[in-house]
Amino acid sequence: MQTTLPHATRHQRGISLLEALLAFAVLSLGMLAVGKLQSQLRLHADIARQQTQAVRLAQDDLERLRAYSVVAAASGLRAYADIDTATVNADEGTRFVVSRRIDDVTALRAKSALVNVAWTDASGAAQQATLNTVIAGSEPAHSGALALPPSGTPVVGPLARSVRVPVAAKDLGDGSSVFKPVAAGTLALVFDNASGALIARCTAPASATTTLSLADLSDCDTTRGLLLSGQVRFGGGEPALALDVSLALSGGSYAKAPVCASEAKATRSGEPYASYHCIVYPLAGGAWSGRLDLVPSGWRIGTDAAAWRVCRYSADLDGSGAIDRNAEHPASYSGVTAALTQQNFRVLKGTQTCPLGSAVSVTGSGADVYADESTALHQP
Repeated sequence: MQTTLPHATRHQRGISLLEALLAFAVLSLGMLAVGKLQSQLRLHADIARQQTQAVRLAQDDLERLRAYSVVAAASGLRAYADIDTATVNADEGTRFVVSRRIDDVTALRAKSALVNVAWTDASGAAQQATLNTVIAGSEPAHSGALALPPSGTPVVGPLARSVRVPVAAKDLGDGSSVFKPVAAGTLALVFDNASGALIARCTAPASATTTLSLADLSDCDTTRGLLLSGQVRFGGGEPALALDVSLALSGGSYAKAPVCASEAKATRSGEPYASYHCIVYPLAGGAWSGRLDLVPSGWRIGTDAAAWRVCRYSADLDGSGAIDRNAEHPASYSGVTAALTQQNFRVLKGTQTCPLGSAVSVTGSGADVYADESTALHQP
């Protein structure tokens, strides 16, 4: 007789010791990774905070250098002459080493300043932040001139000369500077450093302005004159066009005719332009009047596709509602008694339009039509 058990035998299943150990190992590795991630996040947060502190320390050091009250060294005063290389330590929870390097900028009356802030982070790695700038050696009192309207006598420029002296002019060491309008030419203009007045027109060797000295100047005409200068930029991706400038004087009989010179150049980005300089010998009263025009050579001025349009950059600087001041680059100058710079033009294809704020001269000798006299000056 066969007996049947009340409950059938069942297979027993569970977790073995090996499986438990593997699961524990995986969990442990995950916890270690999370812990390491947290430590890395904390380290990078500390580095970010330290970088912010380092940049602030560098900025503070540069601002202290700029906050001089006199140029020459003076007892008890912070002077531009005292700006020099130095290294200091700063402790702001982290030990920072602030190193400053000062170099003279030979081409300008200025100093280049490089401030490096170094420290060691929590992991022992070296970190640093660097800022650099140029500090001009100009009189602090002149900074207030930035808030003044563009009238009256200009302040001294960055080279301790009148702003009416071309920046490229070389200081001759006797209170005057020399400038060649055409680099390979023989015409040399001599300016008074203090007033910016043109005090002589001389003959010089066909060498760079930077190599000229007083001994190189000869046949000097010391009749005082006034400078009229500017740039002619070319648009449309075309090379610089050959041109001359013509200054027709009016209002009286002038003892000497004006002398103008132009030279084709290019910007650092390769855009062509021409610079021009005119020496104007005024009437006995010290003023001159007249009109300046571009004279094309091998091309013509017009509004068709085969011609070129000349735009004169103008601006209503005094808010009078018209281009009526000499400094605003009007169609005709009247009663000019000081040097005029930035009297700029732009030459475009005849089918293009002049930028707003400029005047279009279709024939080069007729009346000009202003696109918009109320907008700000557009430099070419």
